[in-house]
Parts: sequence; C-alpha cells; structure tokens
Amino acid sequence: MRPPNSRRRRLVRFVWCLVRDEDGGAYTLSYVMVIPVLMLLVAMVVESAMMLTAKLGTVHAAYVAARVATVQSGTSDWPIVEGRIEQAAIQAMVPFASGSNRSQLPSQSDDDAYRAAYDDWADDAVADAYVQSKQRDAAENVRVSIAGPPASWQNDVTAVVSYDYPFRLPGIGRLIGEPSADGGFTFPLTSRATLPGDGPQNSTQSLGIGYGQAP
Repeated sequence: MRPPNSRRRRLVRFVWCLVRDEDGGAYTLSYVMVIPVLMLLVAMVVESAMMLTAKLGTVHAAYVAARVATVQSGTSDWPIVEGRIEQAAIQAMVPFASGSNRSQLPSQSDDDAYRAAYDDWADDAVADAYVQSKQRDAAENVRVSIAGPPASWQNDVTAVVSYDYPFRLPGIGRLIGEPSADGGFTFPLTSRATLPGDGPQNSTQSLGIGYGQAP
C-alpha cells in the first residue's frame, strides 16, 4: 500500500500536467470566440420582438388619440380636450409599456378605476404593483402631438404618439439606443394616425341622438 503522500504527489503532478497540456486548445478557442457573439444575436432577437410589440402599442395609442380628438373636438374647450387625448393615449399604451419602471410619480385620480378595469380585462389576476409600474412607464415616456382643433368638421385630425422604448438588455441598448436620464438606454418609437373629423357641429353639441331614461 502506497503512503498518502505519494498519492497526493501523483494527484498534484496530474493536475499540473493537465493545466500545462495544450492539446485541444485550438478547438476550445473557437467556442470561446463564437459564444459571446451568438448570445448577443439571441439577445438582439428577443429585444427586437419586445420592441415590435411596443411599436404596435404606439400604433394603437395614436389611433385612440386621434379618435378622441375627432369626437370631442367640438364638445369642449381645446385645452380640456388635449388633456383627454393625452390621458387616452397613455392608457392605451399601458398594456404595451415596460413593467420594470421603479420611479414614483404622483398618482392620478383615475388610477384605481383603471387598475380595476385592467383586472377585469385580464384573464388572470394582475398585481397592482405591476400595473402601477406600467402606468408610470407610459406616463413618463409617452408623448402626444395634435395640431390643434380641426378648422372644420370635414377636416382630418392627425395624432402623433411617441414612446421611448426602454431596453431591458444594456448591451443591446449601447448598440442602437440613446442614453436616458435614469442611466439606461431608450429607442424612440413614433406612430401617426389620421381620422376624419366626427365632432358634433349643432348648437347643442350632441350627436343628434335623443337618449332618454328608461321608464
């Protein structure tokens, strides 16, 4: 039976020879060089898919903003209508916004009602903190532009909605994004929607339908 010291010396010698052995190093080098590039490409595909989803959200938000502008352009003062347009665009963008926003914004008066409606719409229960995070992200990063009220009821109304898409992966953001105030990276997504004017033009500012209470 060999002494323990002999076995230990053999083990140390084997490990040392294994470390110094260069056989197969060329094959390993190719994997080391390719794997980071492959991971970057996979991350780019995933980030692009999420960016495309956010782009669809801006298209929907632009349509909602234009629809509110066409319907309410003749029913109230334009500054009030502008507030409603912005609120509608933000709420339309919430399902597509990022749920990782951790900033603290003053709560809006309709937050509770919106979250209740969101819970009713969702198939599964949604955490209030997650919906609040998406609301904050939409409120911070959505910008709406309407070129004033239509001059006449025949005129079209164009709404432009921009959303600063926040990158989840910093590596991708450094390649195609722009630095943001919070230290991350964003990419501006812009959509435009044009609808014909539908605002009521009669003296009562109604759509001409007499609604009455049921007996």
